[in-house]
Amino acid sequence: MKRVLEYSHSDARRFFLKEESYFNFDLPKYFVFGNVLQKVSQKLDNKSLSDFYSTYKEENSEKCKSCEPCNYDRVNYKLLNNKDGRYAWRPMQLIHPALYVSLAHIITQENHWNTIVTRFTDFSKNHNIECSSLPIEAGDNLSDQAETVSNWWQLTEQKSIELALDFEYLLHTDIVDCYSSIYTHSIAWALHTKEEGKKRKGDKKFIGNLIDKHLQNLTG
Repeated sequence: MKRVLEYSHSDARRFFLKEESYFNFDLPKYFVFGNVLQKVSQKLDNKSLSDFYSTYKEENSEKCKSCEPCNYDRVNYKLLNNKDGRYAWRPMQLIHPALYVSLAHIITQENHWNTIVTRFTDFSKNHNIECSSLPIEAGDNLSDQAETVSNWWQLTEQKSIELALDFEYLLHTDIVDCYSSIYTHSIAWALHTKEEGKKRKGDKKFIGNLIDKHLQNLTG
């Protein structure tokens, strides 16, 4: 078992471009995404996804604007998953492969990856906070998903029982529909501090801003 932050930037890219990292819910075996992820990765090698955007001119304007994914509906594929065999349906999405691969490429550029790893190292110095949901690559016997669930059980469920000996109350919070409701500008704040994020707002080489823009395109 190895956590993704323990990887080099190149190994992290390999991990994120695995089919199992792209989606982690059950689909029939004839759904295979590994080939398309690799082909898109080759196409985007040393290129930006925006290089492939079409452009248009607004009426009474000579400036060209890009047709960005966030301006369109149905960029991702939405499907419903039945949770209990009856009436409980959970909406899910398959992210457009080009958007997913582009984000994986961006965050695993060596300088960007070093920034992310360093920031998480800083977070870990606060012993009152522990992140137990980071991606994990399993060994030979388990799938990544099974290893992640097992890790969550050890670090969260079992730890809660252990701490119950010392504490009387447990406060549990959750965010409904987290990913589509996230304030994407806060990514830059988290990676670089709020002050630095605001100071460099619009800087297209700033990794926090690049992730911000990709998440806007991912969620529409």
